[in-house]
Amino acid sequence: MKLKSIFAVALIPQILLINFIKNNPSIIDDYYSYYLYNYILKINSFVYSNIDIPVGEILYVFLIIILIYLVYRVFSFKLNDFINLLAFISFVYFIFYSFWGLNYFKTSISDELSIKDDYEFEELDNTLNIIITKINEEVTLIKDHNELDFFEVTNMINLNVKQSLVPGILLFQTVGGHFIPFTSESVVNADIPKVDLPVVIFHEYAHQMGYADEAEASFIGFMRAVESNNANIRYSGYFNALLNLLNEINKNHKEKIEDYTSKLNPRVITDINYNMEFWSKYHNNFFDRISGYLYDFYLKSNKQEYGILSYNKVSNFIIDYYQREVLSDFFN
Repeated sequence: MKLKSIFAVALIPQILLINFIKNNPSIIDDYYSYYLYNYILKINSFVYSNIDIPVGEILYVFLIIILIYLVYRVFSFKLNDFINLLAFISFVYFIFYSFWGLNYFKTSISDELSIKDDYEFEELDNTLNIIITKINEEVTLIKDHNELDFFEVTNMINLNVKQSLVPGILLFQTVGGHFIPFTSESVVNADIPKVDLPVVIFHEYAHQMGYADEAEASFIGFMRAVESNNANIRYSGYFNALLNLLNEINKNHKEKIEDYTSKLNPRVITDINYNMEFWSKYHNNFFDRISGYLYDFYLKSNKQEYGILSYNKVSNFIIDYYQREVLSDFFN
């Protein structure tokens, strides 16, 4: 049997195996996330880390071209062309889950530490007031964001992160960065507001470290940012937390929003207004909606119950961090 036929036949068994693994996270915990994945990451880092451009983005282009060609060929209604398409999908499926995707199914931090799915208003209020105090302190120490460039920020953070080759496409998807599983590359859109850069970089780095859950990656991004020795990086972390918590207030207690914004340093208000104005140019365009639907489906297919809304769950982590301190003990 030819190799392509083997891959084609293996697609269904692979899907069944993944569905079994989804419900048995201990398999991933014991054999993949803490052992095999670390070796894969080291090999990929050795191969790609010294290449300045994100090789994975170029790989994506080739994969899309191949997929389009194979789909086109299927309409010739020849068995061999159908086998080629199945083999290609099966191969990509295998590489994706082997190289990183299985991290979706390990025991989550939420389950491990019993992070609450909801919270009392008092907990949100206390946490938000802490963040407001912190960010008002940090804003007096920071350098003007507009004077920073991508390479200066990455040098501050000292992580191997690459600049996207297609920032415009990412902006129209309202994406600040992405992690490429096939090459283990963390890629960031350098055109986003500079205040967002540090926490986005840490978010993508968390994915690289095997944290697939979006809320977990966002919380790790927050933690790493606020623990920095650099005021601009700390400010980025608190700013991101502030936006998330204010969003919770705006959703459920809209009448109280001015009680919090009135406490903020005017420079913080300026940054909030700029950030909202910047991203509003790209929200709800055709590409944003389509990519949002697709990514929501992708996340839910990989046991992320809330889909694209998983990003908002970082607020629960931040509230737990300040109100229960269990996450503080976990990460320290």
